Amino acid sequence: MKQYLRFSVSFVVLTYLLVHPMSLTSARASSDSVSIPASKDKQAPIPSSAEMTRQMELMAKLHDYSFVDPKKSYTLPELVDLAQRHNPSTRISWEMAVQAAASTGMSEAQFYPTLTVESSYGGGYWSQDLTGAKSQSGIVVPVNFNDKASGNYSNLSAGVNLRYTLFDFGQRIANTKAAKRTQTAVNLSFNATHQQVTFQVTQAYYTLETDRRLIETAEISAKSAEDVLASTQAKYDQGLLTEPILLQAKQAKAQASFDLVNAHSNWEVARLNLIQIIGAEPECGLQVASYDFSRLDSRLQAPLDQFVQSAMKQKLDLLAKVAKAQAAEQSFRATKAGTLPQFSIKGVQSYQNFNTTINGGEIHNVGLSFQNYGGSVNVEWPFFDGGLNRNKVKQADSSWKEANEAVLLARDEAVATVWRSYTTAKASLQRKQSADELLKASQSSYDSLMASFNLGRTQIQDVLTARTSLAQAMTTKAECDQSIAASLATLAYASGQL
Repeated sequence: MKQYLRFSVSFVVLTYLLVHPMSLTSARASSDSVSIPASKDKQAPIPSSAEMTRQMELMAKLHDYSFVDPKKSYTLPELVDLAQRHNPSTRISWEMAVQAAASTGMSEAQFYPTLTVESSYGGGYWSQDLTGAKSQSGIVVPVNFNDKASGNYSNLSAGVNLRYTLFDFGQRIANTKAAKRTQTAVNLSFNATHQQVTFQVTQAYYTLETDRRLIETAEISAKSAEDVLASTQAKYDQGLLTEPILLQAKQAKAQASFDLVNAHSNWEVARLNLIQIIGAEPECGLQVASYDFSRLDSRLQAPLDQFVQSAMKQKLDLLAKVAKAQAAEQSFRATKAGTLPQFSIKGVQSYQNFNTTINGGEIHNVGLSFQNYGGSVNVEWPFFDGGLNRNKVKQADSSWKEANEAVLLARDEAVATVWRSYTTAKASLQRKQSADELLKASQSSYDSLMASFNLGRTQIQDVLTARTSLAQAMTTKAECDQSIAASLATLAYASGQL
């Protein structure tokens, strides 16, 4: 008895450990301080970096990056066209629009009946052992049956089921409206993506062109520094100037050379940014045509209020958020309707053929076949679900409110961006005339002082100061032109007119 008791306890412990493997793991972890995860907690193997790299290379081969002609100088409209066709974000937005259209089709399919065809064929082996008794005058009398029988059977069944929802308190209608509003939002976002890409190309193009002009400014500054150094060196060789003055001229030349190298570096970075936006590879050899900033209109064509009203009517990303809020409202209505009863009809047509053999009986083969036609009216009502539908409604209501708040936030941001862009553009246009006058005055001052220095009438410090002022005036002029172009582009983008 004791041996049996020990065996029972051991068997129970072993069974518990097999059913709960974490118990053994925890005990081992507490003793060895090492956590061993159970087999059900093991994560799927992560692909190696080499495998993932090969996958990315295969994906990259699906897209043609050789669309840039290195022998051609692209203008701004041509760069925008390249970006519209090759920027990855535009392709992603297109696929999202395709998915939204498919979702609308799926929601509209709810108004049609569903027809299901079912068919199966199989077989097996059966056996039976019948025993029994009957009651006769209150006395149970055993009854002998042909108590053992068995056989093989085959069963073929086929049928068609039809189901159609008659009434659902507007759930299907709300779902379809939500899908259509979502599709509208995605389509607007698709157009907004193209608008954003156009804006990014425009800004990158103006930055690149400004950096090119800064290179020209740095080259002119370096040339003037060379002229000053050459004149200073000649005077020093004649004994007319001291060595500290010569060193100042050399320092100015070194600073001008550094500024030129830095300008080239900034231009190369701006060029790479533009290449990335159009969706090309860094080694594509992109050539960009120069732009004449004097062609920019120096006037704001409309008052501020018109730009604000345009943003409210034409800003695509803002309109997309409005459509998303409308979709969230319809989703909320559909969720509420899902908590109410649904009425549907169901029809069925089926055919079944059953054949079997019987061993040990007088009848050796039995076959049975029948057809069934039927219909019913069904009512489905999720009467109790543990609060699932109640929380679904609460979640949908919160999503709707969140979408409304997102619209208000986007509206405020759009208005603020229009105001900021308009103010910046206005200030940039006002600075343009001052920048032109500053450049003209700086150029005249430098030319006059340089001529006077060559005659020995002016100190080197005055010449170097004038040269530095001229370089700053040229930089200011280039940056002012870029600011006008960028602020006008930003204003057009913020008001939905780009």
